[in-house]
Amino acid sequence: MFPTLYHFLKDIFGVEIRFLEIVNTFGLFVAFAIAGAYWAMQKEFARKAKLGQFPSRITKQTLGIPFTKSEYISSGLISFFFGYKIIYLAVNTGPDFSPQEHIFNTDGNLLFGLIFAALSLSFKYYTDKKQRLNPPVEKEFSISLSEEMGTVTGVALISGFFGAKLFHILETPENFNFKSIVEQFFTTGGWTFYGGLIMGGLGVLLYTRSKGYHWLHVLDGGGPAMMLSYGIGRFGCHFAGDGDWGVANLSKSSWLPDWAWAYKYPHNVLGKDYASSGMEPIPGCTGDYCFQLSTPVFPTPLYEALSALLIFAILWFWLRNKSLLPGQYFGVYLIFAGVERFMIEIIREHGDSLYRFGGMVFSQAQMISLFLIGLGIGLIVLAKMRILKVRN
Repeated sequence: MFPTLYHFLKDIFGVEIRFLEIVNTFGLFVAFAIAGAYWAMQKEFARKAKLGQFPSRITKQTLGIPFTKSEYISSGLISFFFGYKIIYLAVNTGPDFSPQEHIFNTDGNLLFGLIFAALSLSFKYYTDKKQRLNPPVEKEFSISLSEEMGTVTGVALISGFFGAKLFHILETPENFNFKSIVEQFFTTGGWTFYGGLIMGGLGVLLYTRSKGYHWLHVLDGGGPAMMLSYGIGRFGCHFAGDGDWGVANLSKSSWLPDWAWAYKYPHNVLGKDYASSGMEPIPGCTGDYCFQLSTPVFPTPLYEALSALLIFAILWFWLRNKSLLPGQYFGVYLIFAGVERFMIEIIREHGDSLYRFGGMVFSQAQMISLFLIGLGIGLIVLAKMRILKVRN
C-alpha cells in the first residue's frame, strides 16, 4: 500500500522526497476523481448543448471596471492560507510529523503566509491596472452549461462535502450528539460516498434549475461522470488502505494473487491507531505506516473500482448513443450503481455502522442502494409512460 505519494515513489522507484508525505494517496485520487468527473460532465453537457437540450443563456458583463475589494481580499486570504499552512506542511516533514494531523489545526508559518499574500496582491493589482478601460464597455455573452463547469464543480464539492460528512455521522446513530457532529465535521476522516452523491447532486440540480436548465437533462448528463468519479475514488481507498475493505477471507484462490483475493493491506493509513482491533506490526518495518491486518480480507475497494469503470464504459460508449427518453439514461445509471453497491456490501466490513429492524441487519449503503434501484426503475417507467417529459 502507498499511504502517501512519498511512499509510492520510494517503493516503486526508490526515490525519497520527504515533503511529498503531505500528498496522501487518497486525497490525490480524490483530485483525480474530481478531474475525471469534470471532464466527463463537460463533454456530455457540450454534446447536449449541440442537441439543443441545453439552450445558451445571454448574460451581460461590463469589461474594464476596477476589481472589487472582495476580489482583492479573497485573493489575499487564499494566498496567505497557502503560504501559512501548505508551505509549512511541505517543509516540516520527518518521521514524527503527521501532515494529516496538522491540516485542521492553527499551526503554520506567518512569514510564508505574508510573502505569498503580498505576491498575490501585487499580481492582482498589476492585472487589475492592465485590464481597465476608459470608459468601461458593456458586452453580451452567450454561455452554455458546459462553460459553467467551474461553478457547477464548486457547488458539487461544497454540498457533496457536507453530505459525505453528514451521512457518515448518521451511519452510527448511537453516537449522534451535537459535540460529535462538530468534531467529525473537522476531521480528515469519515466520508460516505452516497452522502456526497445525494447532497452534491441536489446542490447541482438546484443551481442549474436556477439558471433555467431542465433537471432531467442535467441528471442524464451527470450519470456517467459520477460513475467515473466513483471508480477513480475507490482506487484511492484501495491504495491508501483506508479501512473500506471487505470481511475476513481465509480461503485461497487457485488463480488470483493474494492482493486480489485475500489481502492484509500492509502499510495502510489506519496503522497503529487500530493496533488493538485487527492490526499487527509488519516484521522488519520501521517508521510510520508499519502495520497490516492480522487476517486477510476481500479487497472490496478494488472490486468496486473495476466494476465502476466497467459500468462507466457501458454508459459512455454504448448507452450514451442510444435513443433514450429524458430521465431514462440516469435511471439506468441508478440501477447499475445500486446493484453494484448492494452486492459488494455482502462481503464488505461495516464495523458498527449497521441498522437493525426486527430480525434484519443491513447497512446504510444497502438501504440507499435499494432506494436507488427503485428510483431508477421508476424513472425509466415514468419516462416511458410520458409522465416525465421535458416541456419546452
